[in-house]
Amino acid sequence: MGKLCVLIISLLLLKFFLILCSFTKTNCFWRIKNNEDDGDLRNDCEFLLFLSPEPIEEAFSNILINFRIPTRKFEFFLVLIFATEEINKNPYLLPNMSLIFSVLADMCFDSLKVIDEIHSTQNNVSKLPNYDCRKSTCDVSLTGPSWSTSIKMTTFIKHPKIFFGPFNPILSDNVLFPYVYQIAHKDICLPKAMVSLMLYFTWTWVGLVVSDDDQGIQFLSDLREEIQRNGVCLAFVNVIPDSMQLYTARAGIYDKQIMTSSAKVVIIYGEMNSTLEVSFRRWGCLGIKRIWVTTSQWDVTTSNRDFSLDPFQGTVTFAHHHGKVSKFRNFMQTMNTSKYPVDISQMRTKWNYYNCSVSETNYSSMNHCSFNTTLEWFSQHRFDMVLSEEGYNLYNAVYAVAHTYHEILYQLLESQPIAKLGGIFYDCLQMASLLKSRVFTNPIGELVDMNLRGKLCADYDIYNIWNFPQGFGLKVKIGGYSSYFPQNQQLHISKDLEQTMGATLVCTP
Repeated sequence: MGKLCVLIISLLLLKFFLILCSFTKTNCFWRIKNNEDDGDLRNDCEFLLFLSPEPIEEAFSNILINFRIPTRKFEFFLVLIFATEEINKNPYLLPNMSLIFSVLADMCFDSLKVIDEIHSTQNNVSKLPNYDCRKSTCDVSLTGPSWSTSIKMTTFIKHPKIFFGPFNPILSDNVLFPYVYQIAHKDICLPKAMVSLMLYFTWTWVGLVVSDDDQGIQFLSDLREEIQRNGVCLAFVNVIPDSMQLYTARAGIYDKQIMTSSAKVVIIYGEMNSTLEVSFRRWGCLGIKRIWVTTSQWDVTTSNRDFSLDPFQGTVTFAHHHGKVSKFRNFMQTMNTSKYPVDISQMRTKWNYYNCSVSETNYSSMNHCSFNTTLEWFSQHRFDMVLSEEGYNLYNAVYAVAHTYHEILYQLLESQPIAKLGGIFYDCLQMASLLKSRVFTNPIGELVDMNLRGKLCADYDIYNIWNFPQGFGLKVKIGGYSSYFPQNQQLHISKDLEQTMGATLVCTP
């Protein structure tokens, strides 16, 4: 009986949010996510991109991917299939060549096991004579989304890599990682963007939780400087140690600090797959409800109890702004599922766009309160999966590699005009140099400069996310931030949304 009441209340609340969305001229998204799946370890994937002078067979993807794709990694495989097909159809990029990707199956299931096997193999090889008659090739690989696994892989494999996860300053150390390049923007302006949001909603008493690493400490320093300049106060600061043993010993202290604090808004910054994530999920299980302000990678389903009658409850995320890859939407809607090893129904666990204005006329049909009715309402919308930040980074990474390969082939043709190009490269130094300096415009018109990704401020989209029982989620874009506008215009919050929700947006202690 209790579960039924929870479901009824959550559906009524969901109807309220759908009606709310209909009054706003903004972007709305929905998903149905398996809570158990969301708790799985986020293993990294590593993909290798190489060229072939032969055309690709129609069912090549089914031959290449002859294993079950983890649900969490469906997006990555779809992006790779789409991007490589798009490039192979482009007569001006890598003409007479086919761009192909491959993957170690275990790298998407158990990254650490693969690393251990590589380490073991290298230990055995070290007993052999210190020469190798084989001429090694130099293809570029794409790895992510966790930087810690990428570091371990870089230790063993000395060829160029593009990391498509969130930007991490450790990986930008050219001495330690001369062959690793990052495609994501660095969060240089994130502290200023978050403080702007705090000031807008008069959230002047907030908590902060960061990971105890270089990135977390740097963010803490930058945020302190920004809040002191703007009159925002930190109610508490939790620096979560990376060591699970240390965290376990102090977990009770962190719990008490956040539970006894009067701060209703808490900023979270750090790496997923860490003790910080363990702490965040623990607070969800303890029923601690706050407005969590964080980055898009913390877009997770927390708990069946994670819903409230407070309209502005849940998670506020800052996501790097990027344009829509409209051809990807068409690819998803028209793809022949027999041609690809992808179960399209699994993509409902990702965010899907829907037209907010539709709910203005159709929400009355949801008066019969049932979960099936809700799902039926959403099934009326066309499937339009929204690329995550990592998915968009991966898309750009594929194009960065394609443009690099294209440049090398062009140089080879100039020096050896009668040579037959096989698409096999051996000079890793040349590859790394060209990859680092790549500047190109991607198909949606964004300028991508590999050398400036860690030096320029990113624009942000700001979302509010609500999680409901049964794994249902709703996300609404509430505004954006750009440092390139005048000071008083950098933060933009939807006026329609604010007028509809009224004072509920203002949350002072």
